[in-house]
Amino acid sequence: MSITLKKEKTNVVSLLSFLCPLIYFASYLTRKDYSIVMDAIISQELINENMAGLVETLGVISYGIGQVISGILGDRFKPQKLIMCGLGVTVLCNIAMPFTPAAGRGALWFINGFAQSMLWPPLVRIMAAVMDEKKYNTVASNVNVAGISGTIFIYITSSLIWLKYFDSWKLTFFTSAIITAIILVLWIVGFKKITKTSDIHFERKKSEEKTDKSGKKLSFKLILGSGFIFIALAIIAQGALRDGITDWVPTLLRNTFEIPSSYAILYSVIIPIIGVISMKIVGIAANKWVKEELNGSLAVFIAAAILCTVLYLIYTRNQYVTVAVAAIIVGAMWAINFFLVCVVPAKFEKYGIVSTMSGIINSLTYVGTSLAVTGFPSLTKDGDWGLCIFVWIFIAAFGAIMCIAGVRAWKRFKSE
Repeated sequence: MSITLKKEKTNVVSLLSFLCPLIYFASYLTRKDYSIVMDAIISQELINENMAGLVETLGVISYGIGQVISGILGDRFKPQKLIMCGLGVTVLCNIAMPFTPAAGRGALWFINGFAQSMLWPPLVRIMAAVMDEKKYNTVASNVNVAGISGTIFIYITSSLIWLKYFDSWKLTFFTSAIITAIILVLWIVGFKKITKTSDIHFERKKSEEKTDKSGKKLSFKLILGSGFIFIALAIIAQGALRDGITDWVPTLLRNTFEIPSSYAILYSVIIPIIGVISMKIVGIAANKWVKEELNGSLAVFIAAAILCTVLYLIYTRNQYVTVAVAAIIVGAMWAINFFLVCVVPAKFEKYGIVSTMSGIINSLTYVGTSLAVTGFPSLTKDGDWGLCIFVWIFIAAFGAIMCIAGVRAWKRFKSE
């Protein structure tokens, strides 16, 4: 590779290292804002928890289904354009949400979920195409940190500004839409610069797909033999704990300690903060110490099961300790998310299906999410979350067992 081409690629990688985290920051602004203000919607509009949770569930279902579709499209067409379309639609959905009656919010959030699904798989496709393993791990970690940072931003602005001073959850959606529109413009301008100064293409020709360098063909049997089914089940467990706990902790705090929604949301900001710390640590660990993603996930699942047991024993005693332990559990799930959702898809780069596998894998996360968002409230009785937390212990243990079951087959798949 000539010096000029090396410089061009370095510049492209640097620009993408800036743009890709911005996309996920915008994604979380416009996807997590509903779940963050969901408790305020419940208390202000006097709707029941199941009805409010259904809106979130429809968005999650659409997001999960769309992940697979967008993953396939991301390997066939220009992934940057898919991202542009997804951001544009999600901006419109967030602007419309405050004007939509309760009965229509589920349909709107279903559309928003599909628009959101057009972001992650193409993003992974772009990063895997131009970055080496170390740079990919670093940027993938930063992308997730940016996403969690978007969640923190919504927690803080909603609780300290919009709910506290204006008693309005609706302003949260306007804030998300405006910031995302600005990031969309940056993405369009940035990619125009990339296409003008570089000859790098992110889509593959059909002849380059589904075989590795030795000519070995990808097959359903090969994927099953990789231990992927066990990875898939572990991902579902991770999604259930990560998003289920995140979405329902404000309600848990309000029910258990009888505090206002604005305070419950504010206290819950520690959850994404711990998530940021977790992602930065695991990004460093993946480059320096943890070389086997299933072994890393196994250790974290075991730690999570222990923490869920602790939470079960103490959750009614102190609101600050309760939210702190819950935050550490969610942080642990973000570490597993990095290993299984960010790193695993990149191992399919040699077959030209990174975006497809990324879409399938990320959709599995939201299978767990959808089960948790609708299922966890049904495990509570008269505001008592004890049974629900008890179930969290078994979900974490199940995830650990799946990692044990899949580790050998996955090692063999990578070595081949």
